[in-house]
Amino acid sequence: MWKYCSAILSLLILGAPGGFSVEKPVGIYSSSGALQEEIYNHPEFQGVLVRGSWAQIEPSPGVFDFSVIDRQVESVESHGKRWSLAISAGGIGSPGWLMDDLGAESLSYTFRGERDYRLPLIWDATVQERLGILAEALGKRYGRNEALALVYIPQMTSNGIEGHFHGVNMRAFRQAGFTADRWIDGSLAVAGAFASAFPSKPLAFEVHEVDRGVEIPKEIINRLWTDPSFGGRVGVAIWWVSGKENYQPALLEVLRKFPGDKYGQVIGRSDQKVRFADEDYALVFSQAKSLGLRYLEPWEYELKAGRFAANGKWDPLFSDFNDWARSNFPVCGSESVESGD
Repeated sequence: MWKYCSAILSLLILGAPGGFSVEKPVGIYSSSGALQEEIYNHPEFQGVLVRGSWAQIEPSPGVFDFSVIDRQVESVESHGKRWSLAISAGGIGSPGWLMDDLGAESLSYTFRGERDYRLPLIWDATVQERLGILAEALGKRYGRNEALALVYIPQMTSNGIEGHFHGVNMRAFRQAGFTADRWIDGSLAVAGAFASAFPSKPLAFEVHEVDRGVEIPKEIINRLWTDPSFGGRVGVAIWWVSGKENYQPALLEVLRKFPGDKYGQVIGRSDQKVRFADEDYALVFSQAKSLGLRYLEPWEYELKAGRFAANGKWDPLFSDFNDWARSNFPVCGSESVESGD
């Protein structure tokens, strides 16, 4: 399917001045595991999330090493699958040279019990400049790859992809210069750099509550979706789909009303029962449908067989979600959007 759709996309880009049709993924993707041969035996998953960090890809300023991504991409494509791309920045993924050599401002914080992580400040001019250079390099490397289905926008957050500040002292963050406007403007600028670098690909911006509220993520995703310069290509991502309605309930309400594309990742493995509503993994899929997710990433544990694996327990739910997503969301050739270039 993806080769056929991409062929249509190429013709539309070449033959439709001012606009093009964007192919957008649907269905079940694995949240990781591109190098794990076992997942490719599963009949229901459509592709794999390929992960890497900014520090791995750009070990020194302007020197790029794409091997961590290339190895995964080669594995995925050798099995005829598609892939999504997530590059972590923030405190755990940003290279040390950004602060040590180039002098970008940062804030110390604790993440997953480890102290002295450094969070580069997204409004810092050096951070913005270097993220733009990163986006350009990634776009040149992968932007024309037909099997690339989705690009996540890196964020200057605790884990560099998701939009949360776990472990960050918000009082200290405000003292360092954080304001709602600075965060919103900085996030939009990074999104713009990645949208420009990947002009024919859909993108996603992951959201959590920020500073105990929903106004900041709500403003960002609505502007990304309605700003014509983004051409209806930047949707929202929810990496905490659990079936629970009492976790970030106000944000769940915002997401249900959001009119754009929605992409999700399951919050954990199915054997981590406490992470799911009523300890029932099946409620993930009813919540995904109620939120209107076109795409969902379960963990690779669910796709494997063996001692430490789900062994096909959830295959009927995966099949049902794939059928539901295909019937509710267009894949390609159904919309023409204006290029932001």
